[in-house]
Amino acid sequence: MAEIHIVGIQYIEINNQDGLDFKYKPEVPKLKLVGTLLNFDNDNEDEEEGVLFLTQKQLNQVMANKDIDLKQQDDRWYLNKPLSKEQTKKIGLVNIETEFLGSAGEIKCYEAVKVD
Repeated sequence: MAEIHIVGIQYIEINNQDGLDFKYKPEVPKLKLVGTLLNFDNDNEDEEEGVLFLTQKQLNQVMANKDIDLKQQDDRWYLNKPLSKEQTKKIGLVNIETEFLGSAGEIKCYEAVKVD
């Protein structure tokens, strides 16, 4: 189990990858958040580009009361404007317990299990 914090969002899309073994509610469709993640369980606690798979409810918990505006383009959602420092701080304070799914090259992939 790893504790992840989101510090940047590139885009969000509906997961269409097959063959992923989700532990948390495997029957519930997952969203794929691609962005910058901070892993507190690493020795170096560095920000890294990564992928976080989470349910719509979990995404709502992360983004609740943060005035984040998304726009849809094709099948992806992007930030309508870059996150302010205050929004980044608020999102970064949300603890997300995750399971490590593996790496795709330099990109690490996680599944959200619990959002605090």
